Amino acid sequence: MKRKKCVTAGRRKKKIGIITSLALILCIGAAFGYIRLTRGYRDFLPPEHETAAVEGLPAGADSWQLLPVKEGYIVGLDTVPAYRDGKLHLNVANGAESTVWFLVRVYQENRKIAQTGILYPGEYLAEVECERGLAPGEKITLQIVAYEPETYHSEGVARIVCEVAGG
Repeated sequence: MKRKKCVTAGRRKKKIGIITSLALILCIGAAFGYIRLTRGYRDFLPPEHETAAVEGLPAGADSWQLLPVKEGYIVGLDTVPAYRDGKLHLNVANGAESTVWFLVRVYQENRKIAQTGILYPGEYLAEVECERGLAPGEKITLQIVAYEPETYHSEGVARIVCEVAGG
């Protein structure tokens, strides 16, 4: 005669504990999923157009250059910007031949200290107000963020490290 397997009280408690733990983990995961779904993803707010932008290209800057990033993405800027009266004089331009919109963020030691609005093709901006002062010789990073017109899909980011000129 065969003997039936009997489940001891200890084994039963262990199985119940495992099943309870799995159910609890599943409930917590479902709760986080529900919160994420109902809260939604953060909506993208397109940046506004730069109100101080003007048509054309800046005149008279010795260190001003047109820099092609890739086809249809042309940035003009002063590679040695000067800081005067709380403003960084970038002379940044979106080339007339560009097919992208872009903005410029200015970083100092990984901290954003300034940002422009969107520049359309054929526009330039002479200066941007900074959150903190800059001394001649300090290094800053200019991050140029390009967007596909109207859709704001990314067209790439270019970074340029430059030194601040004297006022």
